[in-house]
Amino acid sequence: MIYIHKKNSPAILIELKKEISKGKSFESVIEELKLQNKSIDFYDGIFDKGQIRAPLLEEQTGLCAYCMAAISDGNMKIEHFKSQSLYPQYQLDYSNMLGCCKGNEGKPNKLQTCDTHKANMDLSLNPSVKTDYEKMNLVYLEDGTISSLNPSFRNELDTVLNLNASFLKAKRKEMIDSAKHQLNYKDNSRSRTFVEKLIQKYKSQHKAFYGAAVYYLEKKLRTMK
Repeated sequence: MIYIHKKNSPAILIELKKEISKGKSFESVIEELKLQNKSIDFYDGIFDKGQIRAPLLEEQTGLCAYCMAAISDGNMKIEHFKSQSLYPQYQLDYSNMLGCCKGNEGKPNKLQTCDTHKANMDLSLNPSVKTDYEKMNLVYLEDGTISSLNPSFRNELDTVLNLNASFLKAKRKEMIDSAKHQLNYKDNSRSRTFVEKLIQKYKSQHKAFYGAAVYYLEKKLRTMK
């Protein structure tokens, strides 16, 4: 999980909110836009447009907001941080939207992760709010476990998002092991300069689960003179 810098709301959401503010119902606005050949796509009653998925993917560099798995326009979900069923007043707020992986949708609950496992549960800290992200105090263990120095959020990582499902731990461990290998690959690999460049390499490549490797390398860097 990394901090997500939110950008401006897509025009389609601004247009919808503007029309609704005139006292029109959400449904009537959708019908009017359809008559104007402005297509609106829905699934299971959830607003889902490419015009929203695209900026989410750009902001998140093609990674799930929670587990950091790779996502794409055709393989992602639009997550409402505050669920639509409990907080309908925020359903068109772009600041409330995140891009997430499918989270093993359709499989048993114990195998589900991220938005799929979260469902209508509340998460106390939002990765797209800087102060919230700082309060997460995330920790990655070398076995791939994601944890937190914040006790309540540490519990939410498991109970709300199920981010320590075995297959996710394995993916994060692969990234940490990759970082370890590169640290021992060259004679100069223990220099601060080398480690700093390696950290920037991981950050710039935006590989799936790279947050675990960055955490491991930054921890190593703090121990170096």
